[in-house]
Amino acid sequence: MFIILLLCCLIIGLITFGKNWPAAPTAAGSMVMALSIFVSGIWPYMSGQSVNSLSSRLLVLGTILIWLYLLASYLTSIRRSTFYRDHLADPMRRLAIGSWATGTSVLLINVYYAFGAGWINETVHIMAVLNVVLWLFYLWSVLSGWRQLAGGSYRGRWDGSVWLPATATHSIAWMIHEVFDLADGLWVSRILIAAGMVMYVIGAWQLWRQRAKRPRTKQSYGCWNTTYVMVYGAPAIAAVTASATHAWSAARIMDAWWIILALLLVVEGREALQATNRIRNTGWRTGIGRYHTAQWTRLFTLGIFYVLTWYTLPLLQEGSLSFVLHRWMLTGGGWLLSVLFLLELTFWLIALVRHWGQPAPESDAASNTGMRVRHH
Repeated sequence: MFIILLLCCLIIGLITFGKNWPAAPTAAGSMVMALSIFVSGIWPYMSGQSVNSLSSRLLVLGTILIWLYLLASYLTSIRRSTFYRDHLADPMRRLAIGSWATGTSVLLINVYYAFGAGWINETVHIMAVLNVVLWLFYLWSVLSGWRQLAGGSYRGRWDGSVWLPATATHSIAWMIHEVFDLADGLWVSRILIAAGMVMYVIGAWQLWRQRAKRPRTKQSYGCWNTTYVMVYGAPAIAAVTASATHAWSAARIMDAWWIILALLLVVEGREALQATNRIRNTGWRTGIGRYHTAQWTRLFTLGIFYVLTWYTLPLLQEGSLSFVLHRWMLTGGGWLLSVLFLLELTFWLIALVRHWGQPAPESDAASNTGMRVRHH
């Protein structure tokens, strides 16, 4: 029943708007990733509401609507005969398809716990199987993209999408554990987490290899991309999955938390410096007050680290320095992330309203929504 309702919404939307449906870039799936993490990890801790409370259910429904909007956009690209060009031709965009699988995984977990009963559970199980199929297709696309990137023929700009195969694989392990009641599923979680970490290393090696070949000019040092926040985001979701599935010991998870915290401070410190430079050169509005899809990636990585901090809190001795640090990060970080989510959602709605109904230009199907990854 639920699937039929979703399909009816999509059909009505596609018939109504047709080829003028606003185009979304491949990486727009990071929006669902970020909002789902907010609903499942930040909102319950900050509000004290349970995952199946009325407020949580409303937030889940809102995320479902955004997921449907993005799905309709991707299906419309098929109708425009631009799907391959928009999402598969470029190897970095191909890697960004991992945001679709990751966002769907976390969203299905939210739906399962917020509405879990009867036919909704059955629908979640069906959607989870379809998401696994999407993930398998994605892995096939990743292998093709890796060959193209390794061949040295790619001349485009690299970004943090190199770590999305790892993130998507870890999210699949998390989804399978939460949605399916596997009697002996620990080995599945461990295999998928290990496979994801191997993909993380491959992505890091490819990026390092590409940057090592680039001439060391003054300009090259400024080619830092916002999506590099996945440096700590991918290990964070691995640790969250390991904690949820009990694939790692408590000591190993705590060690991972400290390593991820160090990576976060380094990466976000550099991001803060670049944001300061942009504000100094272009002003507040242009520097940080405009919508860019890549900011959802940052909110996801910060959100998944917040969830990991929440998961590791019970492992600490009450009153210890680490315990106090965790509590401070959960309280202060929760308010900060809530404000950032509200601002980014506002920027997205403004960009969406401004460009609604405009036909997608042939040169760049994603540019008319304002939802294009910005490189710094």
